[in-house]
Amino acid sequence: MKRGVAVAGIALVMTACGGGKPAPSPSPSGIGAQVKAMEQDINMMAEANAAANDVIRAAGDCDAARPLIPAANARLDEAQRKVQTATGQQTLDALRKKVRDVAENCP
Repeated sequence: MKRGVAVAGIALVMTACGGGKPAPSPSPSGIGAQVKAMEQDINMMAEANAAANDVIRAAGDCDAARPLIPAANARLDEAQRKVQTATGQQTLDALRKKVRDVAENCP
């Protein structure tokens, strides 16, 4: 009887300490995949963000802003095709709106 209790106690301790079944490996569709997609979006959108920011900074000087708009739109279009996350899409939409606002104010 004591031996059965001891075996059960050891099994309980091993399970509590992780000595039982190995932990399942992280799912490729879990949080790790989402973080990786976000990192890729951030890296991929860097050029589009920089181009849009150039336009936004030059908004007060239409002569300086006008030539920057086509390049910014081209980079935003390229990034739009490659973005993977909803947050990335929203960021691009916001940048595109700001560039469009400058374009409308600088005909």
